[in-house]
Amino acid sequence: MDKIKIKFWHYGIVVTLLISAILGYNLFKGDKSLFLAGDASHGHYQIELECNSCHVESFSNDDLMQQACEGCHAKELDAANDKHPKKKFLDPRNAELLQQLDARYCVTCHTEHKPEITRKYGVTIAPDFCFHCHEDIAKDRPSHAPFEFDSCASSGCHNYHDNSMLYEDFLIRHAGEEATFEQATLPPRTALIRWLKKNKKVKPLSSQQHDGQKLFTTNTQSDNKGKRNSATNKDSQVNSIVSQWADSPHATTAVNCSQCHDDNNQSSPHLKFNNNQLEVCSSCHERQANQFVLGKHGMRQGLGLPLMSTADARQGIDTTQDKLLTCSSCHNPHSLDVSIAAVESCLGCHQDEHSKNYKSSIHFTLWQQEQNEELEEGSGVTCASCHLPRIKKGKRVRVMHNQNHNLRPNSKMLKTVCMNCHGVEFSLDALADEALIEKNFSGQPDSDLQTFKLIEQRIKKRQQRRNQ
Repeated sequence: MDKIKIKFWHYGIVVTLLISAILGYNLFKGDKSLFLAGDASHGHYQIELECNSCHVESFSNDDLMQQACEGCHAKELDAANDKHPKKKFLDPRNAELLQQLDARYCVTCHTEHKPEITRKYGVTIAPDFCFHCHEDIAKDRPSHAPFEFDSCASSGCHNYHDNSMLYEDFLIRHAGEEATFEQATLPPRTALIRWLKKNKKVKPLSSQQHDGQKLFTTNTQSDNKGKRNSATNKDSQVNSIVSQWADSPHATTAVNCSQCHDDNNQSSPHLKFNNNQLEVCSSCHERQANQFVLGKHGMRQGLGLPLMSTADARQGIDTTQDKLLTCSSCHNPHSLDVSIAAVESCLGCHQDEHSKNYKSSIHFTLWQQEQNEELEEGSGVTCASCHLPRIKKGKRVRVMHNQNHNLRPNSKMLKTVCMNCHGVEFSLDALADEALIEKNFSGQPDSDLQTFKLIEQRIKKRQQRRNQ
């Protein structure tokens, strides 16, 4: 029998089939990671393997990509009164500007999978992009003549999209404010108080009224002498949980064990809660759940992806913990102690310099004094005070659960955070000082912002006109 001669091209066929099989499996059954064009930006890396969230169709054109961008970001831009909306560039009078920069599409400035050119805010074009349309600004405003052509977007000056905290009239109203107010406190949360007022017939539950007996059975043993042993570890754990629950807002609002836990599975009573915490919690906390999936903590859940893990995080996170991010990552579901959620839950994961320096800051000192009842409620400043701010609307004060809501640009922190305690000029100086931010605001700002110098000049000119 003749021997089969294996030629070089035979090897080529085998290798090609093998590579095709690997690629095919990764595309249709795997996570599609082999098909990534490059690393996604800090804003999108969590969902980079959910290709269809941005690429609605194969080879999507600019209009389809724009729809995908607006599907996530349009509401936020509308709320901020976007300074450069698409309609501005659809105006025929601005048609010539599109030759310089086609600002109708997000991807003109924010191109994904280009880590080598991606800068702050996910911007992928040169930092002098403002100059292309505003090259005559020195003629219109001589006060701007000394500034560098790439300095427009410096913190405290201008933002491309959200200038809501930097408008001239707003800054004029707050010119001359003291650095720190004598009465410097955060607004008290009102959600629980308002709920109790609306539900006066609801009676709080005592520790004896819990229905955990449907979920847990206590085990006791007798020794040879017939004496009952002390409670087992499980008994002790259950008693501790019941005690925490009895002192929590859940008991106050008559939320019992079985409303979160599945009482149909005696062998594993945790399943209803642990398998999909967000769904269980959102049955009462719908607003908070909807906000949670908009931030980096919960954005994967918002797209139906597996929970984000600290092991997958890119920046400043203790990856040894390998925690899954969901409601109970920050909140103990039994005690609901917001003081733990406000600090320790954050520092349990976040280990960047800004976070590690928090406990040496004046903000933490004030927080300790508040906890010790040396200062009134709201005097202390926690991680949550800034990153999960208290939003006041009329008489209502609610906690924002999208922790990215006011991060970019950081001037968005002014109204909901900084202005509770500090003047606007001091706050803008601090937010523009990156070294001070790293030190968690331990010290005084050392930035050289020209914003309020220009405002002072504008105020003087207005006064001169009035006196003429």
